[in-house]
Order: sequence, then C-alpha cells, then structure tokens
Amino acid sequence: MHVQNDDASIVIGKKHLKSSEKKILYLDIIHELVHVKQQRQGLDLYDESYSYVDRPTEIEAYAIAVEEARRLGMDDREIFEYLHVEWISHDEHKRLASRVGVLI
Repeated sequence: MHVQNDDASIVIGKKHLKSSEKKILYLDIIHELVHVKQQRQGLDLYDESYSYVDRPTEIEAYAIAVEEARRLGMDDREIFEYLHVEWISHDEHKRLASRVGVLI
C-alpha cells in the first residue's frame, strides 16, 4: 500500500486487500491517510535524503498508526510486529519502533 506522490491517491495491492487481517489493513489505511494529508501540505513523501525509517513523513504516519493500534488494545509486541516491513533491516526495524515509542 502506498500513496502516489503526484495526486495523493492510495494504491492497495489486491493480495493485501484480500488476505490481510482487518486491523492491519485498517492501520495501514490510517498510515496512508496521514501521507495524503502530508502530500496535500506539499511535503515530499519519498524524500531520499532520509532513510525510510528516519524520514519525517514516515515517522509521523507510523506514530499516528501506533497511537491507533494502542487504542485498539494492541500491545507493544503486536505493534512491533506490525511495524516490520520487508524492505528494512532488523536494526532499522528496531530504530523505527524506538522512534515511534514502541518498546521492544
């Protein structure tokens, strides 16, 4: 799932839409809606001067998704698992979790 930087449309892969847990899909949509807001504010969602886990737009989007995950009753272990994405290393995963206040 991602937001197109040119028009702020949200793109969701069919597999993700069909097979993901509802709460994970929901959190991903929350995350992407933050990116829609950011894009409309003129921010570059894909600023390559930052690594993915250090990019301010990602930190904000994940922080809001984490806040919602906690509201849903997810504990830090579940949220840490949610924060894992396939394109980051284990150390980056831990750094992202730390940046958004998830204790590991």
